[in-house]
Amino acid sequence: MDDAAPVLIIFGAFIFAGTMRWMKYKAEALKHSAANGDLRREMDDMRERIKVLERIVTDKRSRLEAEIDAL
Repeated sequence: MDDAAPVLIIFGAFIFAGTMRWMKYKAEALKHSAANGDLRREMDDMRERIKVLERIVTDKRSRLEAEIDAL
């Protein structure tokens, strides 16, 4: 049994190190997925703003054309 103790300690150290790396990887992946969600929401907001701006620009052009035609 005493001959197996160093092997078990080394094996346990490898398992511990692997578990720590896996946990660190999962934490980073979770952080990146949250950041991606924030970016997606920001892009959706920007798309809505662009739609509003396009609507404003086209409304002004048609209103200007109507005013010119009315002259």
